Amino acid sequence: MNKLIVISTVVSSIVLAGCESTPEVKPRMARFDSPEVNSQPFHFNITAGSDSSNQIAINKNKKSERDNTLRFSAAMTLGKGFEARFVDNGENQVSLKYQMLGAPLEQKKTGNLSLAGSLGYIWAKRSESPTKQYNDWSMEQKSYDLSLIAGYRLNRQALLYGSVFYQDGDVDGKYYLFEHYDVEQNVTINEGCGWNKTCVESYFSDKGNAYGLSLALEYELLTWLAITGEVVHHRAEWFERTNNETGVHFNVEFRF
Repeated sequence: MNKLIVISTVVSSIVLAGCESTPEVKPRMARFDSPEVNSQPFHFNITAGSDSSNQIAINKNKKSERDNTLRFSAAMTLGKGFEARFVDNGENQVSLKYQMLGAPLEQKKTGNLSLAGSLGYIWAKRSESPTKQYNDWSMEQKSYDLSLIAGYRLNRQALLYGSVFYQDGDVDGKYYLFEHYDVEQNVTINEGCGWNKTCVESYFSDKGNAYGLSLALEYELLTWLAITGEVVHHRAEWFERTNNETGVHFNVEFRF
């Protein structure tokens, strides 16, 4: 039994050494937030689409990368031009939008110029475990999102809109140690964590921001179904590094 424990510990140590990871922020880029809002309360929409990230690692030697994910959202009108929304895209976001100019969505008025503002709160928790058993690090990210959205209705089916947006937030995280036994050196590594347990090695934190532009074309196939294509340019500043990304996203919206 003791031999099995030693073997297991040695294997875990090798995996940990070979799969070192580093914390990274992954602000999502897709927007899909039109400036036309139904004027009456309790109108709903549910969407599913693509999303990408502007990824920056805390390790300056690691190249920033991108990943793609699915994006889901649900929104409900509150009346008087207000709409509340929840988004799940690897991050979680709640937001409140207000249409301050232009005809409401139900009129679909050709030539309509619309303007809306949105305030959102984003939060995400992330961790990495090279052995799928013990975390190497964990991190919590919180940000505020402010956007101004303008649109022009080409006809009853098509709406062209764009936005400028700004995000500001912070991250707090922990690096962990995993206690194990080095057979060759006959010593315990990271002693004090407790056998086969992790403990906090150190803490890290940072403040960052992101801003950018989006342009989207929405087309209503049916009264309850619309599709949207979007281009977003996103600039993120975290861990004393700046990274620019441009993403193309697609979305399907169901209206009730």
